[in-house]
Amino acid sequence: MAQTARTQTTHFIANSLTALFTLTAAAAGGWIAIAATVGTDTMWRAAAAGIGGLVAGAGADSQIRPLLHALNDTAPTHDGADTPTVPSRRADVLDRLTDAICADAAQRAAIDSWILDRGSELPGSAVEWEGEKDGTARYELAFDAYVLYRPGPVPETAFRFVAPDSDEPIVLTSLLQLQELLQQLADGDAVQTAA
Repeated sequence: MAQTARTQTTHFIANSLTALFTLTAAAAGGWIAIAATVGTDTMWRAAAAGIGGLVAGAGADSQIRPLLHALNDTAPTHDGADTPTVPSRRADVLDRLTDAICADAAQRAAIDSWILDRGSELPGSAVEWEGEKDGTARYELAFDAYVLYRPGPVPETAFRFVAPDSDEPIVLTSLLQLQELLQQLADGDAVQTAA
């Protein structure tokens, strides 16, 4: 599960760097064309900049794209160990589907956690979330409390604070609120729903 997330992250970074490199080359090609056509009509300078950017961007893309494909290549190694197997039994299919749902829930919780933590300091990694087969995810906290992620139509209500011995989860809207709730638990107080 972590390897899959790492692989996806690597592919995302590689694709992003490829796009950045291509756009930078296109901008440089356009700038060079503008600089080379000083003193000509503005319309011709603009056309030269466009053509220069297009040629430089396409050239850069054609150079970097084979490297990207080599990175993304999922061909099996000499022993075939990297080849994913297609499950043939129904139980295997359902097990893999359950694993995928759990991984998806953890990833969604990590991605949506920006709602609570714009600084990505606390619950920002899918590895820190435990996905459940019902599509929810848990982020364990101190004092046997946890943050429950339950996706829904309104992202602002997707996170709830669950305290031990609590009857009702509390909708979380900020890290400050989470801090106050944990402080109540640390002080031995009952968790107040209007925190």
